[in-house]
Amino acid sequence: MISKIKPIVFMLICLFALNGCSKDIENIENKFTLDNVLRALESQELDLVSFGITGYPLKLNDVVPEVYSVEVPVEEEPYSPEFIHFYIFKSEKDRINGTKDFNKHMESAHFTTFPFLYEKGNVLIVYWSKTKDTPLFTKPIETALEQLK
Repeated sequence: MISKIKPIVFMLICLFALNGCSKDIENIENKFTLDNVLRALESQELDLVSFGITGYPLKLNDVVPEVYSVEVPVEEEPYSPEFIHFYIFKSEKDRINGTKDFNKHMESAHFTTFPFLYEKGNVLIVYWSKTKDTPLFTKPIETALEQLK
């Protein structure tokens, strides 16, 4: 009887250990910091400048964004920055809820700039472009997010 209990206890201990490890992997996976995202964007030669909090940036799922300006090339318009809001959530699930919250807020909004959303893991980037049809920084942002691992 005792010889049958030992293998069962051993298997139960292994199952609990594996379950605990899988939770840690899930928490680490797709968890990025603002520094990770900024480095990836700067590798795409975007000139980002911390803009601080001005006005009342949209708070999503209890997260206030970090606001950065990005310089538009001089040939486009002299000193005419566009803005990027970086939302770094605790988890991917929180980011999904934040995106839903953003979309709800935008249903009745009237724009002078146009939001383009980019998502990866726990990160939501809202790029506010001056043009709806030809946003200047779509490709660099998409490439930077692909680089995040």
